[in-house]
Amino acid sequence: MSTNQKAKIISIINWKGGVGKTTLTHHLATGLETLSDEDLQRFCPRVRPPKVLLIDADAQCNLTISCLTSGRFEHLAYHPTKPISTLKDLFETFLTTDAPSVSINRYILRNSVQSKSGVFSEHIDLIPAHPDLIYTDMNIAVYSRPNFRDNLTSSEIYKFQILSRILEQVKYDYDFIFIDCPPNLNYITQNALYASDYYLIPTIPDTLSTYGILSIVNKVEDLNQTFRLSNEEFQPTTCLGIIPNQITEYRGKPKDTQSNILNALRNTFPRKVFQHYLTNGDGISRASSLGYPVYALESSNPNAQKQARMLRDILKELLQRMEGVKQR
Repeated sequence: MSTNQKAKIISIINWKGGVGKTTLTHHLATGLETLSDEDLQRFCPRVRPPKVLLIDADAQCNLTISCLTSGRFEHLAYHPTKPISTLKDLFETFLTTDAPSVSINRYILRNSVQSKSGVFSEHIDLIPAHPDLIYTDMNIAVYSRPNFRDNLTSSEIYKFQILSRILEQVKYDYDFIFIDCPPNLNYITQNALYASDYYLIPTIPDTLSTYGILSIVNKVEDLNQTFRLSNEEFQPTTCLGIIPNQITEYRGKPKDTQSNILNALRNTFPRKVFQHYLTNGDGISRASSLGYPVYALESSNPNAQKQARMLRDILKELLQRMEGVKQR
């Protein structure tokens, strides 16, 4: 991609784990390659598949493993002579240096995200996570830059700008950047939100999983205000919506208990809950265990076919919502 249009940066967040953040991040990125030319022409700057960067910001490394498989990731991350560089290394470099001369390109894994068995996407790149990212949050918290003159509500605004500074080098090389965030609101998640144009909230339709969504929305609004006070050029991060996941259907619709929760969510968050959702099924788990997205199993597994269709519908609704935000 060689245009003057910068990437649309989207964080996928929820304070609760197990709600489908990684599944959606992986499949939104890989799903772009499966859209029709008509859909691509409508929603994307080019007809050919968009160029996408995946960023795994979670120390659990689930997105990285989904793309590489656990065996390949462990081999690459812990190679005795030349382990791959990861987001952990990037954060450490940019935290301690005002103007890093390091090239971000050497941290990006290319031709590593499978679209199907043995076929690697030329359009999707990955910045992998590392289990030690769990310590990076603590390092950011205790780190103090001497003689740092930016002032905020905080003289420490740079702690929230690390990922934004990282992406400055590559944001014109991609059409989309998707960030899979950890299940918390620590420094790394706040860095992702600072860097992002939009965010998405995946949820499971049960009472405990949906309970904290209002807190997420309110907190992001608070952060938007705080970041804007520190930097007049900061653009608020917009909520594109809430995506229901792990739906159990009865006669083609969510079962009654889940339907009631979805209706309550729609009342609380008018126009924010996606009309399309993702059902349960073994298609995604089978594909993930092999290191590729569910689209690769459409022709051989009925559950995979259904889930792939639903994920494409979610993706198209996401792109429509993004267009709606842009047109306001």
